[in-house]
Amino acid sequence: YEQFIPMLKDCSPLLLDLHEDDPGIMVVQSVHKQQAGFSQASQIHKKDNHIHGQVRYCNHKTFNNAFMANASTSPFYPMFATIAVNAKIHAGAAGRKMWMDCVKMGIEARKDILRRCHYIRPFVAPTVYGKPWQDGNTDDMANDLAYFTFEPDAKWHAFEGYGPGQYLVDPCKLLLTTPGIDAESGQYEDFGIHANILATYLRGNGVIPEKCDLNSILFLLTPAENKNKMRLLVSQLVRFERFVDHDVPMQEVLLGVYNSHPDRYAGYTIRQLCQEMHDFYKARNVKDLQKKLFRRQYFPEYAMNAQEAQYAFIRGQGELVPLDEIEGRIALEGALPYPPGVLCVVPGERWSHTAVQYFKALEEGLNELPGFASEIQGVYLEKEDDGRIHAYGYVLKE
Repeated sequence: YEQFIPMLKDCSPLLLDLHEDDPGIMVVQSVHKQQAGFSQASQIHKKDNHIHGQVRYCNHKTFNNAFMANASTSPFYPMFATIAVNAKIHAGAAGRKMWMDCVKMGIEARKDILRRCHYIRPFVAPTVYGKPWQDGNTDDMANDLAYFTFEPDAKWHAFEGYGPGQYLVDPCKLLLTTPGIDAESGQYEDFGIHANILATYLRGNGVIPEKCDLNSILFLLTPAENKNKMRLLVSQLVRFERFVDHDVPMQEVLLGVYNSHPDRYAGYTIRQLCQEMHDFYKARNVKDLQKKLFRRQYFPEYAMNAQEAQYAFIRGQGELVPLDEIEGRIALEGALPYPPGVLCVVPGERWSHTAVQYFKALEEGLNELPGFASEIQGVYLEKEDDGRIHAYGYVLKE
């Protein structure tokens, strides 16, 4: 949707001014995420008229051959129809108006949260142009990237290693943070609210987040949002904070989790749960483990080609081993926690100490704090005779 939002025009490869010496561009777009396509709907944008007549130009026959080789002979036509409908509703000025309204609604929601909440806050700069973020004029903010840009050396985000104007907060992705980690120092605070607790509460009250991480929770904004939906979200955030402040019994806030594990959480209050979960992740320094997973100096050692690892897996040359025995073994399946939804160990790599410790922390969390499981792929969770959940992964037989 970047091409429909003027201040995001530089983020859209389709709006690049290209010439005969530039490459052709193909972009695969997930229409199902924030546009009008059914689940799994996506489309391919092809921008290469500027190299038409050159050997490297991809003509229709070549492109169609590649497409048909990877397409079903029994396509789901309603999904195709949603792609056509999506294109139609964005035609002309309609697309620009829809998405501008969406951007403004997201800005107003952030302002409302900043004014009404004291634990949960939008992931934006505290001040812009010397004034609090929420004091900006919405119409001006919707056309000014200064309200969404990560400036190098700014303290509110603590990100490193990039230049001015290189990265920004997507105005159509409402990212909220919960207390527990000091953004300026990167250190754990004394009290925190794990975002999974907030996400579980919201789902139980008719508000579905896209995903949550340790201390952040994400909502995708689309032109389908309206003021009533945003009011519901903000009112539920305010209500949740009130529950924490008043330290109400857990069963009044998270009835589903409480009823599923009555013995474990008997007598718990919501603030007690927040504190215990915060202390659990703090004691294991999970935020730093997660950070290390995606830093080059901690990457797993490459042992064999990923395709060879896949072939070994399907030929039965692997074995399932517990995490306690997996460090240094060659992975035959990729290991992926969601979020962030990025492979921590790729097939053919050796399980690193960092990856093992990270997944072991998740395994312990499942046992110590049931009812708040993260989605994990490539690591198998088995409940055993001792009543505890143990994690396993496939590795190459030795």
